Amino acid sequence: MIPRTQRSVSTAKRIFLALVLLVPIAIYGASRVLNPAGPVGFAVLGDHAGDLRAGLGIEQSTPAAVTIVLLNRWDTLPNMPDLAAFCARDCGKGAAGQVSITQMRYRRTRKIVFFHLPDFGGYDAGKTCVMARAAQELQSIRVTDPLPCAAHVRRSIAWQLPAGLGRI
Repeated sequence: MIPRTQRSVSTAKRIFLALVLLVPIAIYGASRVLNPAGPVGFAVLGDHAGDLRAGLGIEQSTPAAVTIVLLNRWDTLPNMPDLAAFCARDCGKGAAGQVSITQMRYRRTRKIVFFHLPDFGGYDAGKTCVMARAAQELQSIRVTDPLPCAAHVRRSIAWQLPAGLGRI
C-alpha cells in the first residue's frame, strides 16, 4: 500500500473546498438568471385614488412595488383581504394615521402605505399633506425623516421578513 503524501491530501482539500464554494455561487447565479425581476410600478387604491394618482402624476401598474391605500374608515379594510393581511395589528382604531409596511422578499420587495384620511382632517383638508407624504413614500423604500406637515398624525413602520420569519 502506498501512503499518501501530504501534498496530495492538501490538494484534495483545496479542490473539495473550491467545489463547496462554487455550488452556492452557481445556485445564486442560476436564480438571478431564471427568476424574473420583481414589480417596479406604483398603484394607488381606495377613496380618492384617482385624484391622488393625478396629483402625483403616476400611472397605475400591476404588479406594483409600492402601493398607496387611502381609507376613509378602517372598517373598509377587511373588504380588501390581500391588503388587510399586510396591515395586521398596525391598522385599526387608535392606530397610526399612516402605516408603512415593507414586505422583504428576494428581488420582490413590496411596500404598502395606508393613509387613514380622517386623521389628516379628511381628504379635502389634508390633501396637500397626503400628497407630500405619498410622494415621499414613493421615492424610497426606507423613509427616515417624515415630513413636518400634519405633525400630529403618527406614522407607523413595520418590516415583514421573508419566509414567514415575522415582523420587525
